[in-house]
Amino acid sequence: MRNEVIFDSKGIPDIMVVFTPDELGLPAEIRGKAVKEYAISKYPNTLIGGVPHSMPYQQPAVNINHDEAIRLCESKGPGWHLLTNDEWAALAHQSRKNGTLPRGNTDCGKSHSHPEETGTTYKDNSGSSKTLTGSGPVTWNHDHTAEGVADMCGNVWEHVGGIRFIDGKVQVIPGNEAAAGADQSRDSKEWKAIYTADGDPVYYNIEDGEIKLQPVAPEGKDYDGVQFTDLDTSALEVPENLIELGLYPAPGYEGTDYFWLDTDGERIVFRGGSWLSGANAGVFSFDGPDSRATVYWGVGFRSALVRYSGDSGNLDNLDDGATDLSNIPQEAKDAIKANAEKLERKETMTDITKDWPFPLPDTLPGMIRLTLAKVLTDIYTAAGGQDALSFQSLAYNASEAEFKAAIPIASQLAQLNIAAEAMKRGMEQVKLATTTSLTLTLGKEATDHE
Repeated sequence: MRNEVIFDSKGIPDIMVVFTPDELGLPAEIRGKAVKEYAISKYPNTLIGGVPHSMPYQQPAVNINHDEAIRLCESKGPGWHLLTNDEWAALAHQSRKNGTLPRGNTDCGKSHSHPEETGTTYKDNSGSSKTLTGSGPVTWNHDHTAEGVADMCGNVWEHVGGIRFIDGKVQVIPGNEAAAGADQSRDSKEWKAIYTADGDPVYYNIEDGEIKLQPVAPEGKDYDGVQFTDLDTSALEVPENLIELGLYPAPGYEGTDYFWLDTDGERIVFRGGSWLSGANAGVFSFDGPDSRATVYWGVGFRSALVRYSGDSGNLDNLDDGATDLSNIPQEAKDAIKANAEKLERKETMTDITKDWPFPLPDTLPGMIRLTLAKVLTDIYTAAGGQDALSFQSLAYNASEAEFKAAIPIASQLAQLNIAAEAMKRGMEQVKLATTTSLTLTLGKEATDHE
């Protein structure tokens, strides 16, 4: 696990917590592609120009419905998605196993159980006492360290993808494929029921103030909540993946998180609790009473990113040998060769990366692509571009396909730059010659006049 600043396709940074699949116990392959890493937003997302981002000391974005949260996260670029229930539950189980269940803003700006732990509060139009993202102590992080994922307990509920209930039946997008662009619409064929070892689907039935898990559809429709550890499974044997997905407590779990559900129609899922939840909040706290159209000032969301092995959709995703340089024009190859010669002469990388504002890759293909990005930026600047920083960011995060499309155009632009520069110099020479000629003429006329 590590913290990393990752730039999305809009060129704006996100502070992310990066895990290997093994660290989270999540699939190492999704839809036939090997997963290198899962990057989770360190903070509930805020909106910047209508785009969600993970940044500290910001007001978490709220009043966004489920489908919009999915769309906004996926608009950040390839691999980006709304944090899935699989990923949320993986973090929750990591906290449980390590004995670091996070506290948070569960009592109007402070922890209900440790009131000395506070965050920076603000009041929005709802008049609530929410806290700015990441403004609490490290015990509000999932691992109780400064590197952990923040604010998973309390403050605002959070949308999670890849899970829903239909008339009490739990359905998921299996294999964490909701992280890879799976269709999560109401009528999607990708929703699958969870089955017991006997092949029966799992239903949650609400009756007489209790929630019982059973293999048949409930006869009535109702809404209620119980403590997570009070879910009744006397009617069936609990499937292991129900525990993995945080839908039933692991053996020995003694938390006070609450589980709310409505068994009437389709219901999407929120996680974590709010600033008013008190002891009912927690990483296993579950809220399933709302439709996908619900908009509420107490519900936010966070994005996540899947990085695939060998995927060049983001410069940070590169593995050795992942870059195809076959279509690079000679000018770019010459620039790469010149920089390589500098390295062979043991010259400092400062010459190549001077004023470069982004983290440097640690692989040779990554450095080559960084050099290409810098060459493109130099061409852009020479052509009169005024916002080099934004261009650098776009170039730094360009996909391989975008590089292949941009480089021939950049090559033509470079030639035009050279021609324009030559023309400019020629005009300056003409101007100088004209000025010199005029001076000589005036001088001669003055002499003749004398």
